[in-house]
Amino acid sequence: MENHCHEGCSCGCGCDTNADEVVFPCDMPDWAALPGSTVLCPCAGVTKEMVVKAIAQGADSLPLLKVMTGAGRANQCRDKNPLGRSCELDLLKMLAIYA
Repeated sequence: MENHCHEGCSCGCGCDTNADEVVFPCDMPDWAALPGSTVLCPCAGVTKEMVVKAIAQGADSLPLLKVMTGAGRANQCRDKNPLGRSCELDLLKMLAIYA
């Protein structure tokens, strides 16, 4: 995955990653099959349903999806996520599925 960080950005995303460039890990949840109540971002309490709704309302990029849902914007994601990582890959997967 190529990751081009952009300095000084105020969007809160920390990176400029495109879902088309991402190689998703094998341990990623099957977001297409999970119910809407499944928590995608444990840190902010954002569910799959909230992310799908934001995508339907026009969130077509990682930064916009993060702004519209609040997911992936806290500093504790890696600590609170059961997979021990940020939810950014999950958000990108949701964009790949639902956008």
